[in-house]
Amino acid sequence: MIVEIIAFLVVALIMFFLFKSFKKIIVFVINSVVGFLALFGFNAMFDVAIKINLWSILITGVGGSIGFVVILILHFLGLAF
Repeated sequence: MIVEIIAFLVVALIMFFLFKSFKKIIVFVINSVVGFLALFGFNAMFDVAIKINLWSILITGVGGSIGFVVILILHFLGLAF
C-alpha cells in the first residue's frame, strides 16, 4: 500500500514539473514568433531597411519582442543592422 502511494506521489511530482517546464517553453516560442513577426512586419510596413541576417534573426529568436526592440535601437543609433 505504501509503495503505491509513493509511486503516485513520484508520478504526480514528475507531471507537475513537466507541466511547468512545458508552459515556459510555450511562452518562449510565442515570444520568439512575435519578435519575428514584428521584425518582418516593421521592415515591410515602414520600409526601415533593417538588414535581416543571421544575427538579427538570432537576436530576435532568443530575445523575442525585447530582442526586436534592441535591434530597432541599434539600427536607429547606427551601430548595427
